[in-house]
Amino acid sequence: MKGHLQEGIFSLLLAVGAAFLCVSAMGIPGSAHGSISPSAFPSAITLAIAVLAALNVIACLLKGKKGDNLPAISRQGFLNLLLFIVLSTVYVWAISVTGFLIPTFFYLVLMPVLICMISADRKGLLAKGAFWARVIAFAVIGTGIIYGVFVELLKVRF
Repeated sequence: MKGHLQEGIFSLLLAVGAAFLCVSAMGIPGSAHGSISPSAFPSAITLAIAVLAALNVIACLLKGKKGDNLPAISRQGFLNLLLFIVLSTVYVWAISVTGFLIPTFFYLVLMPVLICMISADRKGLLAKGAFWARVIAFAVIGTGIIYGVFVELLKVRF
């Protein structure tokens, strides 16, 4: 399958999935006086993803007609994408079961590790202590910032 066709199909599936999630997010209940509704950010983000993915479908259709073509995605690339989707889905599920802090910390630790495992030139980083120190520091700081912005600043309750 040609690269533009693969990208177009993936973008179409992403647009449909994001549109579904946008509609679902709009149904999130709860809003206090003077605060942003918990549905505001998920709705805005998924709407933006759906619109951008739909625009990418159009761009892929136009690129396909011009004849310049991207190389098709490899089997390993497809498996890497599938692993990312599975881990992200597990993260979203884990938030609903255990809360925000623990799954977000582990997700922010696992994503750089996944990137290093995928990238041949970065696999050596996994054996270095400095890499792990940076990843863990990033995960702690990132989790704290996200929590602080949503819970303390925007008053969104999980």
